[in-house]
Amino acid sequence: MKIEVNGIVYDIEIMQSKVKVNSNKELDMITSMDEQKIMINGKTYHLDFEEEGEPSLMIINGMTYLVSKASISHISLHELKSPISGKIIDVRTTKGVAVKEGQVLMILEAMKMEIQIKSPVNKIVREVKVSKGQSVKTADVLISFE
Repeated sequence: MKIEVNGIVYDIEIMQSKVKVNSNKELDMITSMDEQKIMINGKTYHLDFEEEGEPSLMIINGMTYLVSKASISHISLHELKSPISGKIIDVRTTKGVAVKEGQVLMILEAMKMEIQIKSPVNKIVREVKVSKGQSVKTADVLISFE
């Protein structure tokens, strides 16, 4: 299964009490797990869901994460879509600029959090479809690439 956390996609494989991340990092000994906490390698992580849906906001030990199940079919090489409804508070690219994968292209404010919207690809920006101060909904196209 693929899970996206704050814009980074992880390939997760669950094997009884072990979890393999990205085919190489193996987490041993998931000794307990429920809706409020998970214990991995003897360390307890306290969980709190702020928003259910796709994507969801999750708080783990006081840190907030945007989490969603990802599918390769949802990843577009030509468009960057909003992961959640909110307001664009900063745009850091323009038409014609070559961007690199992982580069922050804009900042979205949602539920009093600032979420960095990063480039999923190394491409040239064809069009920035939103502007600073604009409200967007989940899956609205923010940027198109050549």
